[in-house]
Amino acid sequence: MFVAGDKVFYPFHGAGQIKGLEERDFLGEKREYFIIHFPLTDTTIMVPINNTEQLGLRYLSSEKDIKKCFEIISKEASELEEDWKIRYKKHQDMLKSGRILEIAEVIRNLFDRNRIKELSSTEKKLYNNAIDMLISEIALSVDKDKESVRAEMVKLLESRA
Repeated sequence: MFVAGDKVFYPFHGAGQIKGLEERDFLGEKREYFIIHFPLTDTTIMVPINNTEQLGLRYLSSEKDIKKCFEIISKEASELEEDWKIRYKKHQDMLKSGRILEIAEVIRNLFDRNRIKELSSTEKKLYNNAIDMLISEIALSVDKDKESVRAEMVKLLESRA
């Protein structure tokens, strides 16, 4: 069970820190919520305590997994789906999973796809969301500022372009 002070990852929001618990009345029922602050976007949200697993709330990834992310990003994608709708759905599902290695794959795949043909505005948004999620997790995990993490990621991606 998470407690105040824990650093966590929440899909589509990125990495944040649990600031506390709050009880709220929802449709006549008292429910407990985690209050989570996301420093990258300076936002705070409430997540129901009894739904954390289904919603994908998890502890931040290990240093080992973060290193694997950089390995994934540094290698070219093997196969890229041609149909953008299928590709978009697949990548969206990968981001929803909240798994850091899948987020890294989305970044690598869309970066490589953009080198072949410019991404649609929808895919660009997905790409930027993936980058922001990964940067927020790495920065909070290893206590680095987001700009240096972003620079390292961009350098890796562009070094193989």
